[in-house]
Amino acid sequence: MITAFRLSDALRCVLVNAPGMENLAAPTESVVRCRPLRNSTFWRQSLMHKSERVTVGDWNGIDLSSLASARVRNGVRAWEVDRLHVKDPGEILDLLDQIVRSAGAKGAEKIFLRLESSGETVDLARRAGFYPYYEEVHLTGKGTATQGIPGENGNRYTVDRRTPSDTHGLFQLYCAATPPKVRDGIGVTFDQWWSAQEQPQAKRDEAVISRDGKIVGWNMREPFGPVAAGQVLAHPDFPEVMRRLMEMPQTTQTSEWLVPSYQENAVESLVRQGLKEAGRYTMLIKTVTVPVVNRELSYVEA
Repeated sequence: MITAFRLSDALRCVLVNAPGMENLAAPTESVVRCRPLRNSTFWRQSLMHKSERVTVGDWNGIDLSSLASARVRNGVRAWEVDRLHVKDPGEILDLLDQIVRSAGAKGAEKIFLRLESSGETVDLARRAGFYPYYEEVHLTGKGTATQGIPGENGNRYTVDRRTPSDTHGLFQLYCAATPPKVRDGIGVTFDQWWSAQEQPQAKRDEAVISRDGKIVGWNMREPFGPVAAGQVLAHPDFPEVMRRLMEMPQTTQTSEWLVPSYQENAVESLVRQGLKEAGRYTMLIKTVTVPVVNRELSYVEA
C-alpha cells in the first residue's frame, strides 16, 4: 500500500540504500549535470523533516517498490515532483495521485513534473491529470559568443545585474514572451508566477536588459559543479535583444540549456553557436486544489 513517508521510512531508505530504481522525473539539476540525484541528499532532506518536501512510497518487505517525492518551488503554492521511482509502471498512477494529495495538504495549487518526452511515462502522467503545457530542448556544449546588438541601437539599451526591484518588470516580460496557454499552466497572476519559479542556486548570476526603463531581456547563469545552466527570455517586440542575450554568457564551463520549444529563436541561436541537442523533455503541470470554506481541502482535476 502506498502511504506517506514517516521518519522510520527515511531511516529504512538509508539502511537499504534506497531508492535504487531509475528516477523517471527529470528535475533541472539532474538534466544539466547529466547524472541522477544523490540518495544521500534525499535522505538528509527527509530526515530533517522539512515542510518543503513530501514523500510517498510502498514497501515490499525490506525492499522499496515505489517512491514519489515533491518539493516546494519558490512558494508554497507551486511544487515539483523531483523523484519518481517504480519497479512496476502500473504503480505510477497511484503514486502521482498520492503525492498530489500530500502536496495539496501543504497548500500546493500547481504541481510540476518534467519527464523525458520519448518515454511512456508522459501518457501515464496525463492519465493522472497532469497536462503537458510545453516541451523543453536540452542543448549542451561550450559554443562561441555571437555579436551583440548592432551599434546604432546599442546605446538605446542598458544592461544591469538583476535586483529585487526588477521582479515586477520580469513578470511583465514573462507575460509578453510566454504563450497564453503556457501562462495558464505556470501562472497568470504575479503571485502564481513567483511561486512557480525554481529556487536559485547560491551562485546564480542574473542580468536584465532594459530600454526606456522597461525590461526587455533576461539572462541567467547558474553553476552546477563543472557545468553551468543557462536561460534567457527576450521580449518579442525587440528581436535584436536575443542576440545580446546570447553574447552575455561567457564561461569556460560546459553550458547546459533547457530551452522551452516555443522560444524558437533562442534554440536557433544556441545551435548556431555550436551547442548540440542532448534530449527533449515535457513539462507537465497539474492544478490540484481549490480553497473551501472549512479547513479541509477539496481536490479537483486539471
